[in-house]
Amino acid sequence: MRKREKPGADLKTINEKYRLLFEAAPVGIGIADLEGNVLDANPSIQKMMGFTLEELRSVGVGATYAEPEERMALLKALKEKGIVRDREVKLKRKDGTIYTALMNVDLVELCGRKLLLTTARDITERKQAEEMLRLLSSAVEEAPDGVQIVDLNGYIIYSNRAVERMYGFSGEEFRRKHVNEMNVDPDFAADIIIPCIKKYGCWVGELMVKHRNGREFPVWLNTSLVKNSKGEPIAMVGIIRDMTERRGFEETLRVSEERYRNLFEDSPISLWEEDSSDIKNYIDDLRSKGVEDFREYFETHPEEVIRCTAMVKVVNVNKATVSLFRAFSKKELMDGLGQIFTEHSYGLFKEELIAIAQGETEFEGEDVVKTMAGNVIHVYLKWSVAPGHEADYSKRHVSIMDITERKRVEKAIKKYAGELEESNRMKELFIDIMRRDLMNHLATASGFIELLKEDETQLQKRSYIESVERSLARATELIDSATKFFRIESLESLEFIDMDLKGVIEEVIENLRPSAAKAGIDIENNVTRSMPIRANKIIEEVFASLISNVIKYALGSKRIIVNSEEGDTFWKIKIIDREGLKDMDKTVVFDMLCGVEKSGVKSSGLGLAIARRVVRLHRGGIGVEDTPDGGAVFIVELPKLEYLYQHH
Repeated sequence: MRKREKPGADLKTINEKYRLLFEAAPVGIGIADLEGNVLDANPSIQKMMGFTLEELRSVGVGATYAEPEERMALLKALKEKGIVRDREVKLKRKDGTIYTALMNVDLVELCGRKLLLTTARDITERKQAEEMLRLLSSAVEEAPDGVQIVDLNGYIIYSNRAVERMYGFSGEEFRRKHVNEMNVDPDFAADIIIPCIKKYGCWVGELMVKHRNGREFPVWLNTSLVKNSKGEPIAMVGIIRDMTERRGFEETLRVSEERYRNLFEDSPISLWEEDSSDIKNYIDDLRSKGVEDFREYFETHPEEVIRCTAMVKVVNVNKATVSLFRAFSKKELMDGLGQIFTEHSYGLFKEELIAIAQGETEFEGEDVVKTMAGNVIHVYLKWSVAPGHEADYSKRHVSIMDITERKRVEKAIKKYAGELEESNRMKELFIDIMRRDLMNHLATASGFIELLKEDETQLQKRSYIESVERSLARATELIDSATKFFRIESLESLEFIDMDLKGVIEEVIENLRPSAAKAGIDIENNVTRSMPIRANKIIEEVFASLISNVIKYALGSKRIIVNSEEGDTFWKIKIIDREGLKDMDKTVVFDMLCGVEKSGVKSSGLGLAIARRVVRLHRGGIGVEDTPDGGAVFIVELPKLEYLYQHH
């Protein structure tokens, strides 16, 4: 007969078993009263919280919560339902670390006391994994490229928003469609893509697909197998990119490039594309070795200039270049570039090297080169570095224009200018000689006339002699005016100084008053204000010529009036004769060799022609108008001093 064990022994054994389970449980277990005093805690919960049992008993349950409100909410739920299941709570470890725990709490009674039996598990890593999963899911859903998952038979399982926008179908409409339905070629996926993926694990390429509205468009597909943890294929994932915009861009680029190539090839100007990166590297190397003055360096090392010519790589030339240098083909020209250089070319190339050393990205100059046939031609060369290649000069665009004919014309013009200058010098010398000879003859004639006039007592003969005397005086005046006009007419500019036009006019009037008084004419000067101008002293000739012409040729005139007016940019001087100059041809009064009639004698008009030329050299204007009573008004306009300083 079996001996019965004592009840006390059974209870002790049971307690030991439960204690063993309590201590060894992988889940944290804690027991506390309703006031938050910890009665017991197994090793798992101690490790999770970072407190020992004694520390937990000392600080209480409240110290393990990240936020006290969470504990109060948990107690409230426990009071209402009697239990709390799978509640996520933010807890705080001894070191202050916040973590998430999944808690179950039961209200139990032990020895007449109500206690809280709590089990807790740290789910921080799980929460982080869930958050990462949500992030990845959102990233896939919002990805700019389409992401699509299909099963191993080609039926669509998932499509992100980009795919929906691309094809025009919703996610639900996509689901369970076969990829063949989306392709322009319904057999392409089944015949090509899926077998390739199953065999090689991926497929990459372009294919044509269909939009919901029937529009066909190209996509770039990069698809591969998805495998489970055992390495077994379970699905296929594809990254899809709409190539419509890219194809349009590529077509635009192709057309643009073709246009550029046509412009390059068919340009009437010689065009070159060059790579000068080796020269740039060479110059940078010289600089690293201490060379600072590259002009001095290349002038003292001409052999280095010649050496650098071989560093230029000609990438391409156009048809005009082949024609300019009389080559049979591009290849012949590019293989024989050394033949086109002359001594002058090396000098210009030296300047190009210096420009590169100084960081210049543009250059121009004139050169003398040879064609492949050996003919010497003059050219104008210009180059610039293509944008984006300024650092290494790996792409230079060069244009060359044949200026041989221009240089020939310039030489001919220079020669003609020299001959013309010599001709003018000889003409001036001739005029001076003629003037001197004529003036000598006139002076001799005037002397004899003066002697005849003194001895002549008969009035009629004396009047004849006086007529001859006047003719000789006019001839002298004509010779002086013609000489002066020739010299002024050949001038292109004058040297100016600051002066007051008021003073100039006053001096001219005072000089002419005696001759005016002799002719019975009074000169009324109404110019009272200062008129600053920038002019040459010869400006006096203008007013002297105008007033003296009125004195000489205005029949019946009694008074000449000189007025002034101020405009915005000009001073206006008016010389008015209301009585003498009537019915004159004012349209030709300033034309050379044309004047007005007086006693049957025509004036030379050279004085007025000189006046017109002088005024124009001063950037002014001159003209003649009628007065209301039939007289004439000569008008001279000269720029004000401040206007000249502002605009010249």
